[in-house]
Amino acid sequence: MSRVTVRQSADNPVPTEIMAESIVAISASMKKLRASRLNDDALFLLIQHAVPSSGRRGSRTKVSIANIKAVFAGISSLEATFLKKRAVS
Repeated sequence: MSRVTVRQSADNPVPTEIMAESIVAISASMKKLRASRLNDDALFLLIQHAVPSSGRRGSRTKVSIANIKAVFAGISSLEATFLKKRAVS
């Protein structure tokens, strides 16, 4: 598994509120997608079909349904994992 490193410019950092709003928007989009008429199995198969096969030297494999499910779970949990609950005013 490869790691991704995200670096912000020291001169122009992204405000934390913008990052928080983006996480909320991504989580909400995943919830809307999963609430659509397509069930999870259909979504997983459509994504699996759309993702190019990967591999080395002629050995081509499709991305697994288990990996797609893990990505869905990760995106769905972004808000709960990385954001505090909003303070009640």
